[in-house]
This record gives sequence, structure tokens and C-alpha cells, in this order.
Amino acid sequence: MSRWKLYDNRNAELTSLTVEQLRERRELADRRAQQAGARGSGRNPEAARDWRKKLQAVEEELLRRGIEES
Repeated sequence: MSRWKLYDNRNAELTSLTVEQLRERRELADRRAQQAGARGSGRNPEAARDWRKKLQAVEEELLRRGIEES
């Protein structure tokens, strides 16, 4: 089993999560994307791109369910 299994299967399990869990994942992905792209703190563009993809997947799932994020 991969050490990163939770991250590897992240998008596959989005449909089974509650709205609250989706919002928590959205916040985590947004925060991690900002941290990975921030200057002066070990900037990692590849990680920032990856976290933005995860953020987009969560936002698409919320939109699919008809939940508007403010």
C-alpha cells in the first residue's frame, strides 16, 4: 500500500463525501496550493499545480451537486 494512498485516491472518492467533507478538502487544497507557490518558503511549482488540480476536482464536485461556493 502506498504511503500516499489517501492522496492518490483523493479524486476517486469525492462522490462519496459529504458536503462538509468536500468543503474541508477544498480549504486544505487551497491552503496547500498557496503554500507550495509562495516565495521564500520553499516554492514548489509542481506541487502547487497538483494541489490546484485537486482543488478544481473538489470545486467541480460541489458544482455537480448544485452547491455554490462563495
